[in-house]
Amino acid sequence: MTALTRAVLLATVAFTAVASSGQNAFAQGWGPAVAAKDIDPVIRAAAEVMGMVRTRALVIGQVNLPELVGKGTMVDLEAATPGQPVEVSRLSYAVAVHLPASRLDFEGPQTPRTIRVVKGNRAWNESWSEDKTKLTTSPSNNAALRAQTMWLQPHAFLHAAAFASGKKCLDGKACTPPLQIAQENGKTVIEVQVNGRPYKSTMGADKRPERIETMLALPGGAAKKIIAVYSDYRTGEAPDAGFGTSYGQGALDKFHSGTYWPSHIVHQLDGSKVLDLQVTEGWANPYQVFPDPELLAKSQ
Repeated sequence: MTALTRAVLLATVAFTAVASSGQNAFAQGWGPAVAAKDIDPVIRAAAEVMGMVRTRALVIGQVNLPELVGKGTMVDLEAATPGQPVEVSRLSYAVAVHLPASRLDFEGPQTPRTIRVVKGNRAWNESWSEDKTKLTTSPSNNAALRAQTMWLQPHAFLHAAAFASGKKCLDGKACTPPLQIAQENGKTVIEVQVNGRPYKSTMGADKRPERIETMLALPGGAAKKIIAVYSDYRTGEAPDAGFGTSYGQGALDKFHSGTYWPSHIVHQLDGSKVLDLQVTEGWANPYQVFPDPELLAKSQ
């Protein structure tokens, strides 16, 4: 290994350390984009009020790594037999829609710190040494579940819907993913397929995703409907903060970039609550990387 290669790998580990330790460095670089003018007005309006339409070119795709942080209760869906909800004092969830990949990092009074990653069709778990100087990985068989879950995140869902409407795949190449926009019970509904799986969002009066649902294939093979409910979208610390406003210690939009975040998230699996999260932070494009385990091991 050359000195330059080793330096690059060590830099990757350092950036991973920042991301996985709950700190946030500078914003992630741009990825594939679709022009807002080229997509359905319903999806464009939703992306606009979420703060996802960026640059003077008015494109969607630049908010491509949303991360939210919160606390509350959760059920571990990766357990062989999911049990009762447990308290989580801190949970962070980052989704890199342009890879795609995600990192879930949580811990609680009775739950040791757990870090779960998926990248493409590969999943692994990460753990830090006690002195926080070495990051190790272990393989996981739950890639399919983790890959499905990331598109329940509202920014990720709208990203996928916008690209489908603009006749693009998530990598920016031309394609036509299935997409439907309809009215149900007086509300607008958007349904888009990601990796052959349908995700359906019911839009609220504020034009933002009110709920997103799909069928999850759980460990063991059981398929169950999961419904993610989102409420009280805001940037600032008050529910009625003005458009694009982010201020005060309680502001959700920590980069102060006008991105809106739900302050309350509830997931229900076949009618049973499996997540109840009060969101305390929202980061639009924090610097987070997803090095493969082999690359990570060589750099340490």
